[in-house]
Amino acid sequence: MGLSFLAPLFLAGLIALGIPVWIHLIQRQRGQVVRFPSLMFLERIPYKSVRRQKIRHWLLLLLRSAALALVIAAFARPLLENDSAGGSGFLGAREVVILLDRSYSMGYGGRWDQARHAVRTTISELDREDRATLVYFDVAAHAAREPSTDHARLLSSLETAAVGAASTRYGPPLKLAQSILESSALPRKEVILVSDFQRVGFEDEVGVLLPEGTEFTPISVAGPGSSNLTVGGVTFRRQAFAGQTRVSVTARIVSRSPDPVEKVDVVLSVSDLVMERRSVDLEANGSATVTFDPVTVPGPFTTGTVSAGEDPLPEDNRFHFVLSPEEAVPVLVLDGGGSSSLYLRQALEIGSEPPFAVTVKRASQFRAADLSGSRVVVLNDASLPGGGAGDRIRDFVSSGGGLLVVAGDRTGWSAESADLLPGTIGSPVTQADRKGGKLGYLDYSHPALEIFSAPRSGDFTGARFYRYRPLEMNGSQGVLARFDDGTIALVEKRIAEGSVMVLSSTLDAVWNDLVLQPVFLPLVHQLIKHMASYRPPRAWATVGQVVALDQWNIGAVPGWEEAHPVVVTPSKQRIPLDVGRQGAFIQASEQGFFQVEEPDAGGRRLAVLAANLDPQESDLTPLDPRVISEAIGVGGNSGEVSPPPEATTPEDRERRQSLWWYLLATAFLLLATETVVANRLSRIAR
Repeated sequence: MGLSFLAPLFLAGLIALGIPVWIHLIQRQRGQVVRFPSLMFLERIPYKSVRRQKIRHWLLLLLRSAALALVIAAFARPLLENDSAGGSGFLGAREVVILLDRSYSMGYGGRWDQARHAVRTTISELDREDRATLVYFDVAAHAAREPSTDHARLLSSLETAAVGAASTRYGPPLKLAQSILESSALPRKEVILVSDFQRVGFEDEVGVLLPEGTEFTPISVAGPGSSNLTVGGVTFRRQAFAGQTRVSVTARIVSRSPDPVEKVDVVLSVSDLVMERRSVDLEANGSATVTFDPVTVPGPFTTGTVSAGEDPLPEDNRFHFVLSPEEAVPVLVLDGGGSSSLYLRQALEIGSEPPFAVTVKRASQFRAADLSGSRVVVLNDASLPGGGAGDRIRDFVSSGGGLLVVAGDRTGWSAESADLLPGTIGSPVTQADRKGGKLGYLDYSHPALEIFSAPRSGDFTGARFYRYRPLEMNGSQGVLARFDDGTIALVEKRIAEGSVMVLSSTLDAVWNDLVLQPVFLPLVHQLIKHMASYRPPRAWATVGQVVALDQWNIGAVPGWEEAHPVVVTPSKQRIPLDVGRQGAFIQASEQGFFQVEEPDAGGRRLAVLAANLDPQESDLTPLDPRVISEAIGVGGNSGEVSPPPEATTPEDRERRQSLWWYLLATAFLLLATETVVANRLSRIAR
């Protein structure tokens, strides 16, 4: 601890300490008075001391000098400051873990500046022997440095820290704090949490138990109230027009304000060009949707942004997305003749998300070259071609293609190709009941059927099946649907990278009336998309996600893996893209557009990924810090929220210490003691 003075000029008054010394030195020894009856015969001679003057009452001198020095020091306004020479007091050194929230909600207004000031003040008030760790956190947590008594390095790290783009989670930083404190041998432990204490960041079970005796100090920068406007997400409606893809964008605007918000300006931009503006009114803590006119998607990786209004947290007022023209899924239908493919063809030609490019021909006319570019082959009431053509279909399935077998009267299978089927197809069976059988079981957990699992998403009970081809197979693995009598209606068999599905009834209006039911269209689309391994292109990711380019279907440029591409981040950093055996991945670490490009400047754009903030983080509703203190096993008075410390000046610190008052009190006590001592010495002298 160092001592300084706010008014050091008053220390010049220490010269006055010479006054007590001067008084003691000029003090004369009084002679004893002898009374005579007459002085007429005596001559007046002046009294002169020939003895050397010296200080006789040292205690009295010291009391007077000390009192005067304390009064002078009090007027100089002394102040104790922490410095490198200080200690930790007689309670022992502390292990202090400072947790600083850097989630994007901390960018609201001046919260981040308040938070950094609170941390800066906390570090400056640490004693020399106190060991501290500064931890930054959002969805994850990391320590700026190892626990250290070098507080200057912590302050240096704080100056370069910035608000991130991820959301808040309190579990990771508290677990890291627990690990640091448990490995510390210092006698005193403390956790200081600086945050806006969003409720959405708290998990009921954080799985943290701080060491016994740990002091928990929350510092909130949330403020008394906050209003926030955000774009909660967008949806698309696609349609084909004149050979081009047109998309209608609908945005959801959310207001988290206790008051209504009127005339919010909502803007749609495509390829950095403003396409349309709309205005919307929002109720208190309400939401509304805004639908823009359709726009044409000119080419792959067309970027778009919806922005809404302005507020103290502008980052979540923008929502980015990427659009590409929808590529048709090529489907080859091989039928046995007649009009058996009429309903199937019409159902596929209606598809728009994705569109289907359908080619129908007789199975007898099939050639191996017909498979070029196809992703699904449908054997619709037809036999599998024999010879080399049949082997080519087998290779097609093994390499990832899909084969849908629709069993009818003309369905036949050679013995050498029987291993492609999940079982043996029997002769046609006609239901004894003229009303026909029904579907009694469907596996809604299968990807091709899961969209029908929700209520009112598709009713299969209305379909009647009059004829079918029984399928005999070992076990029930791969069965997706059964008739109400237990016989198999739909089954799948995986072969290498591809799959084979068998539907035991036809897709016409003769053997059943499934084609006349509302579920027929979505069922056919789902089966073909599943067999084609179709994954819709994702328009955006959430910050923090790791995106596999092949799984997200955004690396659409042929040969892009061999181009040694780089990733250009929204902050314009160029990072080499590692393309390995597991594919290529992008870490969506910030908000904006990540572009995959050829390494040369101005090279081709190979893929684009849009990354958006987690919309949950836009909810700024605060959490009572005592909930956190209870969850981490801290009791007592810990958990009482502290406001962020204000800017402290030497005058503020001196005013709080009030050392001058103690100096004056001590000076008056010394003066009182001096009075008592002086009276006693005076009586002794008499």
